[in-house]
Amino acid sequence: MLELFKAIGIGLAVILPLANPLTTVALFLGLAGNMNNAERNRQSLMASVYVFAILMVAWYAGQVVMNTFGISIPGLRIAGGLIVAFIGFRMLFPQQKAHDSMEAKIKSEELQDEPTANIAFVPLA
Repeated sequence: MLELFKAIGIGLAVILPLANPLTTVALFLGLAGNMNNAERNRQSLMASVYVFAILMVAWYAGQVVMNTFGISIPGLRIAGGLIVAFIGFRMLFPQQKAHDSMEAKIKSEELQDEPTANIAFVPLA
């Protein structure tokens, strides 16, 4: 029984950085500022359901997908390191801003007129 509690504790400690609750709470409060309490509760419940579903799919299908494509753990670590290095270099050497075109102005005006969207899946989960 002690082994079970130890395994559950280690599992929760490993999942905590993946879920990143502190940053997610700040993001949620920033995005849900204009919502009433009922809408906030609904969005937070849906975000929790989505996170649970994503974690379960990744848990059960992750090994199958990695074996299907022949991806190993060391290869995955190398790819992750390359992605972090690429993002770091882009932060060190930012791209020059493009000139504002008429199409960009029209598109930004169109996007401002759209209604508020469901934030439970894309930014939160």
